[in-house]
Amino acid sequence: MRSLLATIILLISATWFSCENGSVDSIPQNPEFANFTPLSGGKGTIITLNGKELGNNVGNVSLKINGISATVLTVNDTQVTATVPPKSGLGTLELSVNGKILTSTEKFRYLYTATTSYFTGGTQGYSDGPAKSVKFEGPYNITYDAKGIIHVVDLGNCAIRRVEPDGTTSTLAGAPQAGFKDGKGNQARMHFPIGVDIAADGIIYVADSYNHAIRKIATDGSLTTIAGNPERPGQLDGNIKDAQFKTPYGVRMDKNGVLWVCDSENALIRKISADGQVTTFAGSTEGFANGKLRDAKFYYPVYLTFDEGGNVFVADKHNHCIRKISSDGMVTTFAGKPGQKGWADGKSTDASFNQPSNVQIDKLGNLYVTDLYNHCIRLVYSDGAVTTLAGQPTVNGYLEGKGDQAKFYHPQGSALDKNGDLYITDSYNSVIRKLTIE
Repeated sequence: MRSLLATIILLISATWFSCENGSVDSIPQNPEFANFTPLSGGKGTIITLNGKELGNNVGNVSLKINGISATVLTVNDTQVTATVPPKSGLGTLELSVNGKILTSTEKFRYLYTATTSYFTGGTQGYSDGPAKSVKFEGPYNITYDAKGIIHVVDLGNCAIRRVEPDGTTSTLAGAPQAGFKDGKGNQARMHFPIGVDIAADGIIYVADSYNHAIRKIATDGSLTTIAGNPERPGQLDGNIKDAQFKTPYGVRMDKNGVLWVCDSENALIRKISADGQVTTFAGSTEGFANGKLRDAKFYYPVYLTFDEGGNVFVADKHNHCIRKISSDGMVTTFAGKPGQKGWADGKSTDASFNQPSNVQIDKLGNLYVTDLYNHCIRLVYSDGAVTTLAGQPTVNGYLEGKGDQAKFYHPQGSALDKNGDLYITDSYNSVIRKLTIE
């Protein structure tokens, strides 16, 4: 009798101890993940995952959306709820239940928002100094370095300007006088420089468009010519001393030390190797054609960028579309209607642009496009779908604000900072704007 009583007391104690530490957890044996809702949403959206045998312990469940961790809120046998993490792009859901990984068949699309604000400049002319006193003459492309310094091509002033994190601006090289001369600081001369990029060692590379040349600027502001010459525009590969370009627009340094050039009037994508050889990578004659590298045709390619997989994305300006050069050398149309200018959001083949002038890419494969004559900033997801991030399509002006409250006037260049926010050269407004992206 005493033995039976002790057993009962032991069972009651165990039950009491379990209740003191929360409800008894059910251990999922064969969890299933069926679907989720909604299929899209912005920051803070509550997403619901439906399935079977999901358990009841939040501690046993985790969720990633496009590889980014989400906060799990509730769990029961048939549902999991979670908060969508910011800037999670387009990707599948990966649900972990008691160590078992379940992946969605559909992708979640994060809906980005952008708030446009003033950064520096805003008056036409030429003047260095604090942000509000700075004057530009058609700022074009820009680059953002690891220290938070922006370098901007001031097209009309034929100069490269340096912009501090507080917007204070100085002139690194060049002067408001067109010409062609190597030299330091304001002794150097350029003629409508357009493209700019900065390498890891701090060397700045410039596409000096009307001089048909590629130039570089040392950290002390000394400008020298790498290749090309205003007296010899043309199309010639080979040693950098002999190579010829015609109205180059975009330059971009890759991780291997190769400088890529959008040789715009030649309708070519060129490369300058670290050992000083110029080669043609893609393109043939002006026009439009998809296909293998040299079989493809571009119509004024002006800027390019790379993803982590070795793919190249090109703003094909006068074809009004974004082209993709895959790592295996195939040129395709990624977004837009070739040869058809206009404005439309939607699927890759339904979307349209009007002279896209710059393209940037983030770590999730989202492209950011300055849509020049639509006066707006477009976002292209990794599947090619296009949406308008900021600006009022086809309407020019100047206005700060969120999304389509903002107005631009010929946005030209852009650069992503370390937080994934975007700096824009609003060319005809002579100002640099900042887009805070969420």
